[in-house]
Amino acid sequence: MGIFFLFSVLSCCLPERNLQDHVKQASNILHKKGNYPYIFPGQEASRMDNFTDALILNQAYHLDRRQPIRSAMRMPRHETEPAFDQVEALYKTTHGDTTLTERTYTRYWHGSTSLYRYMLALIPYPVMLWLMVIVTTLLWVCFIVFYYPRGGLCKTLVLPISGLLVYSFLMPQSLQFFPALAIALTASILILGEQRNIARLLFITACATCYFDLLTIPLITFGWPVLVWLSIQEPSSLSWRKTPWQFVQWGICWVLGYGLTFVTKWLLGSWVLGADVWQNATDAVTLRVSTGDFSRWDAVMQNVQLLPAPWCIAVIALFLLLALVRFRAPNRLQLTLTLLMALLPYLWYMAASNHSYLHYWFTYRLQAVSIAAILMAILCFRGEERILRKKR
Repeated sequence: MGIFFLFSVLSCCLPERNLQDHVKQASNILHKKGNYPYIFPGQEASRMDNFTDALILNQAYHLDRRQPIRSAMRMPRHETEPAFDQVEALYKTTHGDTTLTERTYTRYWHGSTSLYRYMLALIPYPVMLWLMVIVTTLLWVCFIVFYYPRGGLCKTLVLPISGLLVYSFLMPQSLQFFPALAIALTASILILGEQRNIARLLFITACATCYFDLLTIPLITFGWPVLVWLSIQEPSSLSWRKTPWQFVQWGICWVLGYGLTFVTKWLLGSWVLGADVWQNATDAVTLRVSTGDFSRWDAVMQNVQLLPAPWCIAVIALFLLLALVRFRAPNRLQLTLTLLMALLPYLWYMAASNHSYLHYWFTYRLQAVSIAAILMAILCFRGEERILRKKR
């Protein structure tokens, strides 16, 4: 928490001349594209979130060097009325419009705003986007290089394929989407070399996710790394008595890291600002987990519909469940846990039903965990067949 706080406060102390010029350049680019452009015409799964990107840039533009601590906690921006066009608000505020209303966004840490502020103080917006692409590509390369000797070719392809099917290659071009993907890949790489302190790794991963991510697909930073760990284990090393409980412990650590990081921001913000950030945040949580004129199942189906061939995936999952009952080879536990991991995104959609229903066009990407789990389960099933052949 100390590192996060210092990172945010120091970002407010940066020289503003180059930064504001670069944000103005970004506003011109986003103004031509609009709030929610489609990369591939007619495909909602390829929809970008320039709305939130503009909000992030607006905050980066208005952080105040004279009050770095308060500014880091408040995260001010200048807004049009009504606040439904963030791209227009950014364009107006960077082009001298003085009629806009100041607003704050206190319940998040907004680590991404601080990160991009550091970057924009040094490099222009288009260069920053390319740098994010390069970083993501290097993370994929590192993952493949380190994973391949442990998992082999087929398993190495699972994460890239699951990412490809949810258009993860578009995420590095979005300020909103980039952090969750980068953290998930980093954790997936680190877990390959970590066998004793996985709970600590996942706790820190959850903290970083809460700090940088604005509720896009946070659970991917738990799902992908755990699937990676599970896929490289020898079936004989897994125990029905110990391993499931181990998974529960890891889940608790991730939830605690994610939740406590949020709570710390609410308490710290309330103390620094003398405002009731806690009440604002708890009201937002209540809204996000609620339902309106839709059900929790509707929230799930909103996200499922954006998958390529969703019913084919469901049928494959059903056959895998039948296979789980039929076969009793040594890696049956591995198959069971892998299939349970496939359920995580849908539990998240049900829990955060309001957010998942309204923002399905980007929250659907969390199903990369489900796709990866199903592909891993197919490979586990193949492994069971080989074992049975050897016994015969």
